[in-house]
Amino acid sequence: MKRVIFTCPTLKGELLQALQETGCGDTVIVLPQRLHSVPQELHTYLQDCIDRTANVDRIIVLPSGCGGSTAGLRATTAELVVPRSRDCIDILLSGEKLADVRQKRDMAGVFMTKDWAGFQKRSDLDFDKLARKHGTEGAKAFLRKVYGKFNHFYLIDTGCYDLEPVRTYLKPTLDAIDGTLTVIRGTCGILKKVAANRIDEDFVSVPRGGEVPQGFSMPNFL
Repeated sequence: MKRVIFTCPTLKGELLQALQETGCGDTVIVLPQRLHSVPQELHTYLQDCIDRTANVDRIIVLPSGCGGSTAGLRATTAELVVPRSRDCIDILLSGEKLADVRQKRDMAGVFMTKDWAGFQKRSDLDFDKLARKHGTEGAKAFLRKVYGKFNHFYLIDTGCYDLEPVRTYLKPTLDAIDGTLTVIRGTCGILKKVAANRIDEDFVSVPRGGEVPQGFSMPNFL
């Protein structure tokens, strides 16, 4: 079976590692980072990619739920497979069953990886940028306002990167908001299933000519 995989940049390292471990040589296309926070643009971009794909049997889209960006995608050129995860955090924390995430995920927590920390560093939430603009105390006040009660951070250890530089980068932000940082294991079950081409009930599989249904991702755990 010939496959192509479209992935968020935040999953690239973990996906490539899973593919390498299985000896899988599927084509991997990394989506632009800028689309991460614009669901409608991501939807349009993905649909265009799907429409342009040729000579494959299965297209796998790894942005998953992500603000509703994948609901309504049409399988115009091949079977379309999307995990039932709500976002990339679910994918990284997933185990043998996607529902395992409910034991790992604090819905009031802020989850980080090397890539997400890098995204923050380039954003307006970077502590150093804020300190240069508003001064140290101004930066702290701004971050306290932004994060509010969300001051429990979790660093997902997927085994693909060095944790210490991320800890160091996050420390000024955590100090500013009186936050905590807990390391949590990311077992990447969904990515391992993708690498093994094991498409089970944790995915929605849409035959060519079909459409990804609304509400396909698993519900929020409260």
